[in-house]
Amino acid sequence: MHSNGNPVPLDQIRDLALFHAMDEDSLVDIAQGGWVVGHRRGMRIIGRGEFMEGLYTVLEGRLKLYMLSCNGDERVLRILEPGATFGEAIMFNAIPSPVFVDTLSAVRLAYFPGPVIIEALARDPQFTQAMLQSMSGIMRMLIQDLETCCLQNARQRIVNYLLREADAVPPPHIEIHLPAPKAVVASTLNISAETFSRELHRLHDNGLIEIKRRTIYLREPDALRAIAEGSVAVS
Repeated sequence: MHSNGNPVPLDQIRDLALFHAMDEDSLVDIAQGGWVVGHRRGMRIIGRGEFMEGLYTVLEGRLKLYMLSCNGDERVLRILEPGATFGEAIMFNAIPSPVFVDTLSAVRLAYFPGPVIIEALARDPQFTQAMLQSMSGIMRMLIQDLETCCLQNARQRIVNYLLREADAVPPPHIEIHLPAPKAVVASTLNISAETFSRELHRLHDNGLIEIKRRTIYLREPDALRAIAEGSVAVS
């Protein structure tokens, strides 16, 4: 990928998890070695089978990382939001991409070529640690996803998702905003959009949540945790 974007602003990456522990000189070097690109909604960033020689960090907007089944059904593996990175495994292992990445909205992405990343890893142990934490976090999410799909029913998957998203929301207001259309969120849980909507409305009818478009309020978090643990059922 050749540079056709703008320089990476330091203030937009300094506080991101992957970069926040870097010393200032290393941060300046990595920012100067990368560039920012923008894409409109509905654009493909990576196609299955393509190679990448660097990695992306999401500055603004959202993307979906997904696979296609033999009959063309889409299975979303991750929704990429600001601060997320992608392309590490493809870059480090020099393998063709096993997934697609498309934009869900207009996005701004910082792109860092492989040699810039390798040099930063060699000179800054804090960056190396952050990179390992980032990649192990992705692995943990994939294992959690596999466990959820194998061991939980649709309702438990949805409730676990709501509770997991709510962990990032400061009390006392327990509300979450779906980061993508319901069909995309449903795909990350390996359920149909119809099942997702039906189960949300059942939780609503039982007074456990309130739904306002893509905002969901958790009214009874303790009862939701009991459902997630399989100790109670919802009619």
